[in-house]
Amino acid sequence: MADTPKVSGSVGEIYDRHGEKLRYLLVGVYNTALGFGVFWLAIHFLAPPIEAATGWNAKTVAIVLQWAVWVLMVVNSTVTMKYFAFRSTGHLGKQILRAYFVYLPAQGISSLILWVAMSLFGLSPLVGQAGAIAIATIFSYIGHKYFTFRVPLEVGEVPPQDLIEGD
Repeated sequence: MADTPKVSGSVGEIYDRHGEKLRYLLVGVYNTALGFGVFWLAIHFLAPPIEAATGWNAKTVAIVLQWAVWVLMVVNSTVTMKYFAFRSTGHLGKQILRAYFVYLPAQGISSLILWVAMSLFGLSPLVGQAGAIAIATIFSYIGHKYFTFRVPLEVGEVPPQDLIEGD
């Protein structure tokens, strides 16, 4: 990962220490809004013809569409996090593959949350999806920071201080 230039002053010191987290949140808001928008479009425009063609119920179609949108959005999310949030120098293809492994458990939990929201609470798929996003966000930050965008140390290289201190 590229080093962030040091900025003087208290705001600069805060950014130096937490800039990556701030960038991650900004990219996360963008990626979440885009993914939710694509899911909304899929529910409104693709769900009715899929239900009619397959005979599946609305819950099943919502879960299928959630997974289809997820497959597309992982690539978008990884690219934006690589270049903006984490400023990683690693190989993009490998990072996309690792991102799928980070997102897979979160996506499984999100699907369960979506199903429970619709089946037990009678909520719309959009409301269920909004609830599932919060859990995936926390899980994915940790996974991306320490797995997807980690750059292996060279022999003799000292790890970053925040990694040693558990920051």
